[in-house]
Order: sequence, then structure tokens, then C-alpha cells
Amino acid sequence: MKKTVFLLAGIIVISNLLWLYLFLDRDAEVAVNSDVSLYSLHGTGEAWDVHDYKIIITADKILRGHASLSYKGDPSGLSQSTFFEYKFYEKSSQGEKEVVYANEFHSNNGALSILDNVKDIGSLTGPYSYSELEKDRTNYENTALEITWEDNEGRRHTETISLEIDKEINIRADE
Repeated sequence: MKKTVFLLAGIIVISNLLWLYLFLDRDAEVAVNSDVSLYSLHGTGEAWDVHDYKIIITADKILRGHASLSYKGDPSGLSQSTFFEYKFYEKSSQGEKEVVYANEFHSNNGALSILDNVKDIGSLTGPYSYSELEKDRTNYENTALEITWEDNEGRRHTETISLEIDKEINIRADE
């Protein structure tokens, strides 16, 4: 019984010290007086649709991704594919097309499961890159997706889909 009481008391003390550290740690502090923007985009192409591509902009980071892609063709036509790639482009503040998020899948010893890999394409979160702070809604509404895939016969296909802002949320901090 005494061991249990000491163990529980120790856990409570350690837990309180951890919370105190997190509360006082300036690096873990979230910027309260900052703006946050969320853009959700979608697009339709000939062979693929893009759903819920997200761009989330906070005071010190930007997240891109978490879209799902749906193939409009016969799924069996991709069952033996060994290559799939996607690249998301935005227009830079200078008007140039730049890749902001990309991924590539390939296999040498068997087929890829493309349709399983596009239900959620994942995301990329990081600090602002060069000239990122110069971007605004206009840059994000000019986002495009370039998809390249290989069919069962080994032919490569490429499709570019222009994305549109579907939903937008802006939270402005009062100072």
C-alpha cells in the first residue's frame, strides 16, 4: 500500500513538473497574437480529381497537403504500375511557377498500390521559405497539380490540374 501511494505521489509530482516546464518554456509557446489562414482547394482533370488540398498559414509555419486524389479511369489499368509522381505548384511573388510540395513512388520489383497511396497524400510543414511572406491569396488560388503515372503497359501519362479555392478561413488577431 505504501509503495502504491509513493508511486502515485511521484507520478503526480513528475506530471506537475512537466506541465510547469511546458507552461514556462518560451520555445513551446504558441504565438497568440498572430493571424492564421486556411485554404482548402479542389480541382478536376480528365483522369484525376483533387479533393481538400490544404494550405494552412500560421505565424511561423506553413502546411501544405492532406489532399486525396481519385482516379476516374478503370482501377485495373493501374494495377501493375511501377511509377507515380505528383507535384504541387504555386506562383511565386515574381509570377514564376515553383514546386511547393512533391512526392514520387516507384518500384523495381513489383507493382505499386497507387490508389491506396492517394487517399491521403500526406503533408509538408515547415518554416517559411524565401519570399513566402510575399505571397497572398492570389498566389494560393493559382495552385496547380501535375500528376505523372505509368499504366500497366509501361506508358507514362502526365496531367496538370488547376486548383480552385473551395473554402477559406482567416483568423485575425487583435492587438
